[in-house]
Amino acid sequence: MQTHVEEISQAKRRITVEIEEEKVASKYHQALLKFSKRVKIKGFRPGKIPRKILEQYYGTHIINEVKNDIIRESFSEVIEETKLFPLSSPAIEDGVVKPGEPFSYTIDMEVRPEFELKDYMGLTVEKEIIDVSEDTVDKRLEEIREAHAQLISVDKGRGVEEGDYAVVDYTGFWNGKSLTDTTGSDYTVLVGSKQFYPEIETGIVGLKKDEEKEITVAFNADFNDKRLAGKNVVFRVKIKDIKVKDVPELNDEFARSLGDEFSSLTVLRERVREDLTLQEERRVDREVKGRLLKKIAATVDFELPQSLVQREIERSITSIKQSIGRSGSQLESAGFSEEKMRDELRPVAERRVKEDFVLAKIADMEHITLEEHETRDGFQSLAAQTGKDQAALERFYETNNLMDSFKDQLLTEKTLNHLLQGANIIEVKEISEENQRT
Repeated sequence: MQTHVEEISQAKRRITVEIEEEKVASKYHQALLKFSKRVKIKGFRPGKIPRKILEQYYGTHIINEVKNDIIRESFSEVIEETKLFPLSSPAIEDGVVKPGEPFSYTIDMEVRPEFELKDYMGLTVEKEIIDVSEDTVDKRLEEIREAHAQLISVDKGRGVEEGDYAVVDYTGFWNGKSLTDTTGSDYTVLVGSKQFYPEIETGIVGLKKDEEKEITVAFNADFNDKRLAGKNVVFRVKIKDIKVKDVPELNDEFARSLGDEFSSLTVLRERVREDLTLQEERRVDREVKGRLLKKIAATVDFELPQSLVQREIERSITSIKQSIGRSGSQLESAGFSEEKMRDELRPVAERRVKEDFVLAKIADMEHITLEEHETRDGFQSLAAQTGKDQAALERFYETNNLMDSFKDQLLTEKTLNHLLQGANIIEVKEISEENQRT
């Protein structure tokens, strides 16, 4: 076997593979024997079919089998010999198989782009000074209060007011017929929030429990749900209950209700401050590393393998679809164009792919590797963050083939930490506009 590698571009290679005629002849002979034994041709016993007759009936099938066998067997040898690793499924263009002649085929593949990286250590990067204010602590305590609030029913004689939580049944009608997916039972509406149909939120103000009302909603022609676009839909709404939020008082008793570790409001307040500080430390650490990596990546320019860019775009699209799906909607009905989203996501995807290559290059140049104990430490940290059993997490990652991805994340973080240790850090109260990571 002979191979010749041609550099099409920084990220593309074409390998021409030539298989010697003896190998082709041997494979062709094997294919003839195999077909002779397994096919049936009238007038001939299996295994005794003359070659010319066999070629006449099954010549194309024999040729294809020879091609497939040769390419399948030689491909791994080609990769080993050339030391090239395809980043995606390669394109293979085969030639013509003729007994007694060599056979050649070409492999077009995307590979890791080659580029030079210099002066990536010692760069200056801004780091935000962590400051958790009293107002921030107060805001989080208020959020905790809100999270532990309960909805209680109001007196039956009172009508719906703005700010109430109205529990309603509703059905939408158009031309006298009920519309699919425009019905709800025991649905809670925060009146005045405009999170439901605003006309309905306004229209039910003043209604009392068990009262009904028909409210017309005029949908614009460009409304994202095409079934409703341009229609005047009549909603029949019944008030099932009217509730208000009862927020607990922020005092020692409330603090103790959250757990034995909170003996007073002062203790709870200190824990909130510690948690917020930890969150800020993680955010600042993540952002300063991002700014540093952005600076390094800006110093080089190279061709990006489009298969990886496309894979990154697809990953983002899938994530967005799942997020929208959890709210009971779909991409199109939520007003998003998948084609437009792909265009908008491309610059972000290209940046991520480029930065991944830059980090991998630095890890290689600095001889940064992941030790076995660092993987264990990574799972220990993940278990602490998620509250899950470490052994169970490791089994899950092994079973679902996620171990390599997890190790890649750990190696990325180790490389970023190495870069940060060698950087010139300037602490500032606020990140300057030109240094903000986009």
